[in-house]
Amino acid sequence: MSIGVVERMTGINANTLRMWERRYQLGPSTRSPGGQREYTATDIDHLRLIKKLMDKGMRIGDIAQLPTKTLTSLLLDTGDDSNDIVNKSNPLKTEVVGISLSRYFKTHIKRYPKLAITCSEIEGEEWLSDPDLVDSALGDKDLLILQQSALNKKHIERFKKISEQKIHVVVLYLYSHQEVLEVLEKQGIILLPGNIEPSFIDETVNKVLRLTANLSSLDQSGKAFDISLPNSQPRQFDEQALIDAEALSTKLNCECPPHLTDLIRRLSAFEEYSQTCGAENWKQAAVHACVYSYTNQARYLIEKALRAVLDE
Repeated sequence: MSIGVVERMTGINANTLRMWERRYQLGPSTRSPGGQREYTATDIDHLRLIKKLMDKGMRIGDIAQLPTKTLTSLLLDTGDDSNDIVNKSNPLKTEVVGISLSRYFKTHIKRYPKLAITCSEIEGEEWLSDPDLVDSALGDKDLLILQQSALNKKHIERFKKISEQKIHVVVLYLYSHQEVLEVLEKQGIILLPGNIEPSFIDETVNKVLRLTANLSSLDQSGKAFDISLPNSQPRQFDEQALIDAEALSTKLNCECPPHLTDLIRRLSAFEEYSQTCGAENWKQAAVHACVYSYTNQARYLIEKALRAVLDE
């Protein structure tokens, strides 16, 4: 989507978006061959989260660099509830790691009906230190709840790799340096200090369920358009080249060049027009993104047809 569409969809002024791009690298994921900003659905969802948090009093400088998962978590903390979505969602495939923690969940399994739990009765440090064990346990999981005595710098990279697999991570810990906690929180890791406390675990599980339900609803809105969009194709003929091609029809005794050039002009014009269409929500924007992309591809194919005629 263009920056104008993003402005209408998010309520964030275009000048503000450009300023955020300069100051905080909050720009679009891609740019067109001509250098125009092209925002994806993910970009827009991210900006909407930032806008909601700013509306609740947070400063852009404090949240600009945070990942989407952390922003959503912050939004839930401010009272943005999603119980209806949670009730409709499927149970989260959950890996519980830690001897005491595993025994707790086995004893209270009925307390967490929205979790499909597998337990590993092994110390957290031993489990984290075995990459093969981690990979086999987390293959299809949505959530990891792990008990760890102490957190230090070596754990940062380990949890980062897990989080990058789109697995939510909750860690119960006893000791840690503050700088380690700050890094992990920025990665979207949920941290619970102290021993096993049922009320804290309940609250955290509900928070993760709401967080996952929010993120899942964003994913599903994109999957509603089950089509593979082609890559954007640059123009093959400028206006002068089209005029020259039209003039060849008298020499070739063939009317294809003027008809093809007319189609190319029309498709090019509609291609530009489709980028300016308004959108009130992601589904409307996705429709217009599809219209633009396929019009772009159609124009490219007609240009190839004209090239074939001219080469012949």
